Amino acid sequence: MGIYTCRKCGKKFESAGLTDGICEECLRASLDKYHQVREFLWSHPGSTASEIANQCDCSVRDVMQWVKEDRFMLTDGSKVMLFCANCGAKIVSGIYCTACQAAINKGEINAAKSSRLQQRLNSMHGTTLDKHAADDGSMRFLNRSQKK
Repeated sequence: MGIYTCRKCGKKFESAGLTDGICEECLRASLDKYHQVREFLWSHPGSTASEIANQCDCSVRDVMQWVKEDRFMLTDGSKVMLFCANCGAKIVSGIYCTACQAAINKGEINAAKSSRLQQRLNSMHGTTLDKHAADDGSMRFLNRSQKK
């Protein structure tokens, strides 16, 4: 557990580091605002970010952050436009388009597999995959003719 400073209110709080830099009170208030916005959108679909912010007493930045987090989607005909951070294609929520997200996920999976393989290889003390490696701590056998 460490001591952190809340990035919203500036208050010091103790956490295991899983709160994204926000204290419990600010996190609770943010969740309450999110639920309020969600209820507003159920009864007023197609509202703009500024309309939502005015009616729900939150910032446009908060609304757009929730769209980027895939909590809300932009509707057809929305005046707000989001673009994929990788290829620039128009998207309705999140940060990446589906094609780029799939490529990123595949890359993360391949990187994780590579990392696990490297970790396994590093933990295999006294073994080697290279027959000619001499300085890597690999197992060696003495000839029977070499006696002390």
